[in-house]
Amino acid sequence: MPIPSRRSRDYPRTSAHHLAWPRALGLITSEAAEQRHRQADYADLAARFYPSATGPDADLGVDLMTFFFLFDDLFDGPRGEDPKAARALTDAVAAALDGPLPADTPVIAHGFSDVWRRTRQGMSPAWCARAARTWRGYLASYVDEAASRHRHAPCASMAEYLAMRRHTIGAQPTVDLAERVGHYEVHQGLFDSAVIAAMLRIAIDTNLIDNDIASLEKEEARGEQNNIVLVLQREKGWSAPRCITHLQEEVRTRLEQFLMLENCLPKVYDSYGLSAAERTTADAYLNDGLRALIRGAYDWHRRSGRYSPEYAIPAGHLGYLEELGA
Repeated sequence: MPIPSRRSRDYPRTSAHHLAWPRALGLITSEAAEQRHRQADYADLAARFYPSATGPDADLGVDLMTFFFLFDDLFDGPRGEDPKAARALTDAVAAALDGPLPADTPVIAHGFSDVWRRTRQGMSPAWCARAARTWRGYLASYVDEAASRHRHAPCASMAEYLAMRRHTIGAQPTVDLAERVGHYEVHQGLFDSAVIAAMLRIAIDTNLIDNDIASLEKEEARGEQNNIVLVLQREKGWSAPRCITHLQEEVRTRLEQFLMLENCLPKVYDSYGLSAAERTTADAYLNDGLRALIRGAYDWHRRSGRYSPEYAIPAGHLGYLEELGA
């Protein structure tokens, strides 16, 4: 991994206090749920994704990670195989992007509403509109995934799988938040740059490949077919070890490309006429957004309890999850 490891100096505080937000909202209501949450250590992930963030900004990063994984777990059961049920929940969550939610909305949607409210603070209407489009794509992808399972038609190729998984991995909303917690906005024109687009795609792909390898055993155990290792096995007829070796090489190649593209950035900045301040902002996005996404996921996957053999949903815990999405 050619990118240095970083973690927010505020991690000890966020690690000690990060359960207060999900408890207060009713997102975590049992001892088993608390233990599961601590074992996964989402505060560590947020501290690596947002290594320069402290105080309320670091808290927002942790709460976003909390939402992501509690929401994702809601699709491990029957809802994850029922497109109508999946859409009912994703629509309830997406409604927070348009305004206040009714009191009877699922708890998880109220959790997202709170994150979205704080995410918008201090950001321009144009940035909020861009971030909202990202969120809608993320939520819609869960319906697509449920439809795939419902049809018993898992992705047949790596290209097909990547097109869907790039949304469900949640990497784009994660990178968007780097701007919010860093209190800056990237020059909008840069997102039209082929160089920036390629670097963002590489960051997302390395994140999702690493995540799928880390979660392979857990997903196989519950019968999941849409995992990049399993998709590659079906497509190529290879063994799982060969698939993993191939994917590791894919990541290495992508990271080499990423570093080469970094060298092009000064010319990209010139082509868009960026001021000195805008160049500083773009560099912050590179270091605390894209680079942090790549290295942060790599480090967290290797130490989080979420991917250990013992990490299983305890008896009765699925019922708790259903309450969140009721």
